[in-house]
Amino acid sequence: MSEAEIGRNSIVCQSGEAVATEVNGEVVLMNLERDRCHGLGSTGSAIWRRLRAPIQVAELLTQLEAEYEAAPGEIESDVLRTLGEFAAEGLIQVRAPSE
Repeated sequence: MSEAEIGRNSIVCQSGEAVATEVNGEVVLMNLERDRCHGLGSTGSAIWRRLRAPIQVAELLTQLEAEYEAAPGEIESDVLRTLGEFAAEGLIQVRAPSE
């Protein structure tokens, strides 16, 4: 499944290829295979922490909407964009709910 196909019913979790550490309360990710480092802000870090175990995107959105205030649809848009970026970099695994 490509990052373009990530939707509310997708199941997402951290990839075994991503190495993460906390620096000043935010997550820094590295994909050793691609030799790239990614510093996440507070929101990206909050998303990443919830991906330790497989989670359905709809549940992830519910959790984040309870924690953050934003205009309708803004959290979903931001989360889907962030998950797409994570997937493109090989930092997460994405599967359809039926897998």
